[in-house]
Amino acid sequence: MAAIGTASTTQTMLYTGAGSPVFLSSRPSLRSELVTKSYQRVGQLATRTDHGIRAFLAQEVTLPQPDLLRQRVKDIVQQPVQLEALYLMDHLDDLETTIFRSNEVLASAKTVFPLTLFRDDIVVDRTKITITKRDFFFTSQVMSIRIEDVLNVKVALGPFFGSVTIVVRVLSSEDHHTINFLWRKDAIHLKHIIQGYIIAQHNQIDISHQTKQELTQTLSRLGHDRG
Repeated sequence: MAAIGTASTTQTMLYTGAGSPVFLSSRPSLRSELVTKSYQRVGQLATRTDHGIRAFLAQEVTLPQPDLLRQRVKDIVQQPVQLEALYLMDHLDDLETTIFRSNEVLASAKTVFPLTLFRDDIVVDRTKITITKRDFFFTSQVMSIRIEDVLNVKVALGPFFGSVTIVVRVLSSEDHHTINFLWRKDAIHLKHIIQGYIIAQHNQIDISHQTKQELTQTLSRLGHDRG
């Protein structure tokens, strides 16, 4: 008995001893069948991939116009510069607002003429107290005192006039400053505003967000004397 085989079919030749041989067919080889199916799948996948690549390459790609492309590149390049400019403008606006608010006058007064020939004045704003004393024409001594450096304020009142004395914590030969011959009502108003500032600073009350009118009313109530 002899066997004759191919890739897919195996035939067995059987001799009976007389006459021609008898061929017996067996089932195809399992391994050969699996290999054939794998080759077929790989071929189908390669064909589909090839068709897809050809279709993609055959598509027409539309490029933007040169002017439009240059404008887009320019916008991308200028965008950080514009953002930085906006950032600086916002900070400049904040700085200008801070400077303007810090110079808002909350209370001011001048000495009475002719009791003082050259009139002195005192100005209170959001950040400091400015005292200007004059002895002659076109001459003056200007002193600025931070609100944080004021320890106390005193007022002496008469029927028509008053004086204000400001005590500061600065270590110098002169730790208090007095303005005489103010109108009585001006001296009282200055005392209320400065005393209100001292109380607000001592109790850590945030008054920076208030408008000028609101701040004046708040400080006046804080510094108001009973009695």
